[in-house]
Amino acid sequence: MALFSQTSHRGFQALLWKCHMFWPVSRCLAASFSIPTREKINYFSFMTSSSTALPVDPKETGVLPTEKRSEIDCKEEKGWDEETKEIPEGKHHFSSSVGAAKKWSMSPVVSRHKFTNVQPPEKPLQSEEWNRLRENFQLPEIFEELMLNSMIRCNSPIDVAKSLLTHVAKRNGDISYSVLVKYLTLCVQQGQVSEIRDVYDIMKVRFKILEIGAYNLFIKGLSNSDQWRMALTLLEEAKKIMIPSRTSYESCIKAASCHQEMKLAFELYHEMLTKDVVPTLDVLQSFFDFSKGMKGAELQKELFGILLYLRENQIYPHETFMQSIKLWFESIPGRNWRGHLTNIKDSGQCPVCNHQLEDSNLTEEEYNNLSERIIRDVIHGTDTFRKTSPQLLDAINCLAKDNVRLLVLGRKHMMINSSNWKREIMKEMQNKADFFFAENISDDDAFLLYATLRSGKHCKFVTRDFLRDHKACLSDSLTRHLFRKWQRGHQIVLSSSGDGKRITFLPAFQYDCVVQTTGDTWHIPYKDVFEEKYSYQVPRKWLCIQQK
Repeated sequence: MALFSQTSHRGFQALLWKCHMFWPVSRCLAASFSIPTREKINYFSFMTSSSTALPVDPKETGVLPTEKRSEIDCKEEKGWDEETKEIPEGKHHFSSSVGAAKKWSMSPVVSRHKFTNVQPPEKPLQSEEWNRLRENFQLPEIFEELMLNSMIRCNSPIDVAKSLLTHVAKRNGDISYSVLVKYLTLCVQQGQVSEIRDVYDIMKVRFKILEIGAYNLFIKGLSNSDQWRMALTLLEEAKKIMIPSRTSYESCIKAASCHQEMKLAFELYHEMLTKDVVPTLDVLQSFFDFSKGMKGAELQKELFGILLYLRENQIYPHETFMQSIKLWFESIPGRNWRGHLTNIKDSGQCPVCNHQLEDSNLTEEEYNNLSERIIRDVIHGTDTFRKTSPQLLDAINCLAKDNVRLLVLGRKHMMINSSNWKREIMKEMQNKADFFFAENISDDDAFLLYATLRSGKHCKFVTRDFLRDHKACLSDSLTRHLFRKWQRGHQIVLSSSGDGKRITFLPAFQYDCVVQTTGDTWHIPYKDVFEEKYSYQVPRKWLCIQQK
């Protein structure tokens, strides 16, 4: 649905909004606004530096891929660290020792509630004791994996887990890749560096290829220790066969930063960006935390670069991250930066330093270029389906109070009398707004963008959609930047009361709500809490930093 206000010289000023924000059923657009067969490798036994198991046969180097974790694995392991979530799921292909690709399927999915009472022993057991436990278990074929899951959850002593692996090695002549990875998970969880090193040595001898989950764990475990440079070596090793995960990069970045090797940390950071590996706010914050009180023009340039990265990608730091930025500025030797928390006036003026923030409006040339590119790259193509709501009348009534002229972009099914779209309600809405009804299968976002852009620079729109898909369709970074700036200055935010009975609208900003600097001032919008996903809502709180 599109809502427009008439001006004497500008034509329509649109408010575009999507009614699917209210009701999950009807559709309209509001614009203005089994276990795989495990290969048994003879004579393979579990052995670490403190183990008494049989020696490993170095000749046996066949590949034993990781099985897909069951639902139990996925749920139980994510309690202690995100690392275990990155052990690959799904079907994997690895080259065998003779180069043949092999396809592997998952272990049987078992209902978790049946095995919640699986408790690991408090001390190491002999093989006979493990055998009795296994034989009494309902599904003995997955006993070891579920037991190790429980050990991870309970943070069992390493010796207990090691006694289980020694038993498996004696019984089977080998230990599966997935069981070793679970043992590795426990070692990493407890910071057992020597065990991590030993497991790495075993796995490199036994398996031709390690997958990303194992590399994540090795790098994580070693980067938090005095062996952190080996984590860098493993990162380089992983690069030869894959693009390392964000977790692996960030573990190495934090390790380098912790040891004051900031040049190395930033090299890894830039490598991440080059490979389109998106950094988390956590690692970006760590750069400021580890750089407090440090001198150096190059270091300062790099950290300013992170702030500009936030600007270019419309990322708003949370309050903890903002405090790290503030403390870093104030710790720069001899620079005399001071930070203050504030709210920017509606006019765009900062009450702390009296600086006027950047205008949210585009120039005539920028607007025309953006309009042409959106019509070419976005409107000719996508077909997005949205859910909408008959509570549209409440929003129209709210906007009509301001005597704006409204254009509603809807769908033809709204014209059919139904429980969702009653004829009398539609008639009342049509008395207060102009309507355009699109085909039921057409792209509502495309109509929203087209109606807004064709109505002129001053057209506003209302939607809860962040329009990220459409921004991504734009082919170059400059146009995407203009799109985000136009969006920030033209998107009106719909806000409802806690009981959901009252609708209000937060107007679009007259100033641009992104990180910005004049050289001797920085203005950084921030949010109260961490948000995992981007949203259309821009912050109302700012950090003003000025150099006295």
